[in-house]
Amino acid sequence: MGYSIFVSCSKGLEYLLMHELESFGLQNLKNSPHGVYGDADLTCLYQIALWSRLANRLHLILIKGSASDSKALYDTCKNYPWHEVFDGERSLKVTFHGTSDELRNEMYSGQVVKDAIVDYFRDHAGDRPDVDKRNAQVHFHAYLKYDQVTISLDLVGYSLHQRGYRLDQGLAPIKENIAAALLLRMNWPEIAAKGGYFSDLVCGSGTIVIEAAMMAANMAPGLLRTDQAFASWLGHNPKLWLALREEARSKKQDLSIQLYGSDKSQKVLNSARENVERAEVGRWVTLQHLPFNQAKKKHGYGLLVMNPPYGQRIGEQLDLIPLYKELGQTLSSEFLNWQAGVITSDPMLAKSIGLRAHKQYAIFNGAIPCHLYCFNLDEHNRLKSGHDQPFADGAQMFANRLTKNLQHLKKWAARNGIECYRMYDADLPEYAFAIDQYGDYVVLQEYMPPKQIPEHVAANRRLDALQVVLKLLNLSSQQLIVKQRRPQKETQYQKHDDKKQLIQVREGGAQFYLNLHDYLDTGLFLDHRLLRLEFAKLKPNTRFLNLFCYTATASVHAALAGALTVNVDMSKTYLAWANENFKLNGLSRSRHQLIQDDVMVWIKSNQQKFDVIYMDAPSFSNSKRMEGTLDIQRDHVFLIKAAIKSLAAHGKLYFSTHLRTFKLDPAVHQMAKVIDLHSQTIDLDFKRDPKIHQCYLLELGDHYKGLSAK
Repeated sequence: MGYSIFVSCSKGLEYLLMHELESFGLQNLKNSPHGVYGDADLTCLYQIALWSRLANRLHLILIKGSASDSKALYDTCKNYPWHEVFDGERSLKVTFHGTSDELRNEMYSGQVVKDAIVDYFRDHAGDRPDVDKRNAQVHFHAYLKYDQVTISLDLVGYSLHQRGYRLDQGLAPIKENIAAALLLRMNWPEIAAKGGYFSDLVCGSGTIVIEAAMMAANMAPGLLRTDQAFASWLGHNPKLWLALREEARSKKQDLSIQLYGSDKSQKVLNSARENVERAEVGRWVTLQHLPFNQAKKKHGYGLLVMNPPYGQRIGEQLDLIPLYKELGQTLSSEFLNWQAGVITSDPMLAKSIGLRAHKQYAIFNGAIPCHLYCFNLDEHNRLKSGHDQPFADGAQMFANRLTKNLQHLKKWAARNGIECYRMYDADLPEYAFAIDQYGDYVVLQEYMPPKQIPEHVAANRRLDALQVVLKLLNLSSQQLIVKQRRPQKETQYQKHDDKKQLIQVREGGAQFYLNLHDYLDTGLFLDHRLLRLEFAKLKPNTRFLNLFCYTATASVHAALAGALTVNVDMSKTYLAWANENFKLNGLSRSRHQLIQDDVMVWIKSNQQKFDVIYMDAPSFSNSKRMEGTLDIQRDHVFLIKAAIKSLAAHGKLYFSTHLRTFKLDPAVHQMAKVIDLHSQTIDLDFKRDPKIHQCYLLELGDHYKGLSAK
């Protein structure tokens, strides 16, 4: 008996799947964007279920009929002989895909199909099957297009990528059939047949190396599955099915080669070992707890296939460039004469490897469009080592400017005991980056390129910057943090990551915790260094108020001088960070208050008086925790007026903003003596950017001889 079937697959695998299905005897094959149609006999159906390494679902097509509206859909389904497909005592579920002008809701349309099937059994057998959305014994799929519905039976009941061995997985697992597709694209069966070995240097939970072992050993991927839905289909032939399973078992081969998987995470390797044992390939697979940059090839010839992390946000991708550069160095230096395949979603990351890919294949990893990059690691495709590798012309220009900056900035920083400073800030328009030193770490921030700059040009400049910074500063990938600055929808304090990796740095007599990864800013505004150090000169018992205190670095300097501080911010996270900064410096909280509140609300009701007030407000904020929004240009008169009311006699208010277009309202000059401090508060590393901030001192007395006198 012949059956019309549709075998679905991940987008991009249709032609590979067609070739595979043809080998199982499928006739009249026809490609579609998500799979292959064809005609099969029962043996072919079972072979697909047992042997397909690429398929998702195996659909037996039952109905192609009218569905112009809900009544037509119901009638089409009600008139089908369902008793020939399954026993009414079996439970069922229906998955419906597609909409039309009349059938706009997939859930409702699915209910119409279920009602028709249930009503059919009620009318013909006097009983009705149960509906089970989670553990149904029979699973139907309905697909609506152009008022026509196609209804099929899912013969296995779930996706064929689920082999049955992977119960534990890493954070970003690759599906088993995608892993198999990568191996087939890299001609792994032919390499294995010639005695080539295999390695995955970022193996995670082991999917790729397990699929490679099963493929080399000619193990049918369906043998591990024992819960297929065939048993609930009335066309099932148990005797033939068992015979084909036994035949598949007999084709399994022993291997004379070894396959290697390694990963820096012990946790995912523990999962990989369990998966390897369940897949019954443990005697051929060796797993190692090892960062990929420490990997060495075990044999002269073989294949590497890897699925390294590639992130989804631009910041994540930029942060991964150093990792890909190290991957290229490892492949070039340690795996001569091997083949390598690397899947990634970002061409910039692939280019960061630094090796020439002779082929690329489009492939989807889940919903993520990716490419598989294929490398011949021969003598003609190797990285030049160390200082012998020249920069491109543009990169050399950037390198020259950075070198020039460092020649005097390093000496200046060492002379003044400065650990954190800006070494480059878009000095060359083509290389619009800010580069900051934080102790042993460097943060490289890319200013968002103008829309007229093509993405491939921007990507090349990113690579230039990474190459130059890593080499000139002699950094490892762990010491370089890469970000992209772009307009913020709320404030600059939004979270971008969750690594929670803190470092300690020193500024003058103070120490601070910084987080270089999780936020756009790090916990320390470098351009306000001079102003913070001025607060370190305050007299003991000075009453110091820090509004919009952020991580309270200015207050720590004041507190170390003996001041009593009050710190107000809306963020619980940053106040907790501020508290850790106080503790790091051995400062007792009995003399320092941390208040979580909206500054614009708190300052109106404050009754305390302060000798010094520091207000460095964000340019804009529309946080949900606020009453309304904050626009510093619009609201600074209100904030300054309210702050002045909290000043003691002869008190001083320091007001600063990073808004480049800011203009101080003339009304402020009627409230106090105003002294423009912005040029005096910009240190050597920010002299090229005089608009980095604006800073004003407002005095209620005439005795102050601080920064304004310099």
